[in-house]
Amino acid sequence: MVVLNFPIPYAEELLYSTVARAGVRLGHTSPKQLLDEVFESRGIIATIDLPSHLATVSRWLPDEYTPEKLIYSHTLFPLYAPFISEGRRRQCMRGLHQGTQSAVHLVLGVIASRIKSPRFIRYCPGCITAQREQYGEYFWLREWQVAGVESCPEHGMLMDTRIARPLIERHRFIAAAPEYCHLIKQQTGMRDSDWITTQVRQLLVRLAQVSPSLEQWTAYYRNLACRLCLSRGKAQIDHASIRDRVLMAWPATWLTRNRLVPRSSFADESDWLKAIFRKHRKSFNYLQHIVVHQALLGRHWQIDDVLNEVSRTPICEKSSQVQVAIQKSSSQTPDQEAWLELLSSHPPQKARKNASALYARLYRNHRDWLLDINYRHAESKKNANVSRIDWDKRDREYLQALRQLATFLKANEQGPRRSKTCYLRLLGNLSTLEKNLHQMPRTSAFLAVNSESISQYQIRRLQNAYAELRNLLESPPRWRLLRNAGLSEERMTGSARQYLEILMCRSTEYEVKRGRK
Repeated sequence: MVVLNFPIPYAEELLYSTVARAGVRLGHTSPKQLLDEVFESRGIIATIDLPSHLATVSRWLPDEYTPEKLIYSHTLFPLYAPFISEGRRRQCMRGLHQGTQSAVHLVLGVIASRIKSPRFIRYCPGCITAQREQYGEYFWLREWQVAGVESCPEHGMLMDTRIARPLIERHRFIAAAPEYCHLIKQQTGMRDSDWITTQVRQLLVRLAQVSPSLEQWTAYYRNLACRLCLSRGKAQIDHASIRDRVLMAWPATWLTRNRLVPRSSFADESDWLKAIFRKHRKSFNYLQHIVVHQALLGRHWQIDDVLNEVSRTPICEKSSQVQVAIQKSSSQTPDQEAWLELLSSHPPQKARKNASALYARLYRNHRDWLLDINYRHAESKKNANVSRIDWDKRDREYLQALRQLATFLKANEQGPRRSKTCYLRLLGNLSTLEKNLHQMPRTSAFLAVNSESISQYQIRRLQNAYAELRNLLESPPRWRLLRNAGLSEERMTGSARQYLEILMCRSTEYEVKRGRK
């Protein structure tokens, strides 16, 4: 079957729009008829940004419109391709080519992303007017549907149609038409949106290229921070200064609207702005990259230059094993030479696992030599990992901070249990502190003395409940004390139970004295 009069996509037109125009040309009023004729399947979902089954659509177009050309010229895939790994890029290309509904959105992280798609299909009245004059019909442009692009640099603010996203009618391709695109006066565009549109247009016209690896992105952002003097030393990034620059460059309302406000707490490890300057374990959205570069580099930068630089960034491969430099001598046996060769690339345990027979022969015939070599390997590794942190200085700093915290907490009898974890969490960097407490004896001693046990916490809650109830009742009953303290008979420790008995004795003595009077 051949689809006659299938329209050729215009420059920068969404493929969704091309299929919708095909429905108009073919005179189909039912979406199922259009799906049958174009896709030969009624289960296709009309997807605006990342449509699938492009191999089927390309059959109705001239030979130059290959599936790859459709992906890079008529979908929003180029916005994501440079920022994901090469393996995922190829996986998504196969998904768009063959057709796996929603899988591409899942792989690209669109579904779980903090950057949400526009709620409605959008258009620019000025561009629509130009389309009608030049082509005699309307069509949806790619950049109109990009999150973060809120205005057209040439004409002004984009306008919302009444067509909601995701589409209510999942199988209907809706063409741009006067009934949806009203020619109304536009407001003046926003500078922030114009910055983004400039970079988005460069991304949309990029040809298919190999994507940089996550390791290259990690190295690039570290180099960028060092180049702009936003790092302390070689490894520590000045996240506070970066955050200040982002907040100065972008309006708070825009950042809030796009869910890109950096976290105010520097101890928050989930902050996207901190994560982008750390080791990249996942890809980041194009809008996050644009926000960072615009804040740090100003107006005079191009995302094409950034991507080219990232692609050229070498990966610093750190050797995971310590090389043991031992000169081979003529007196060494072939087994000894083979073991030294293994130790040059593996730790002793792994070498033993990979060559168990060799290890057994050496243990039987050259035991002293084998143990000595393995010990020297371990010592070399230990010396290579000597810490560069002044733990004594850090210990004193944390001790001073803990004393201030303790003074503040003791001034208020309310609040959660003041355990060791509570103190460390208030200091920030909980996991780092817990792992290195053995190197900070003063901090450890302070926590051992001042941390509140479960019994002490329960007693404090009973004290607070008793003081509160005495303002209402002269002799608070036992059940009322337990309820206000949030305790039960089953959960109370022995010390807390004894203290509760003391409180009840006080109440009894008070009642007896009152009765005598």
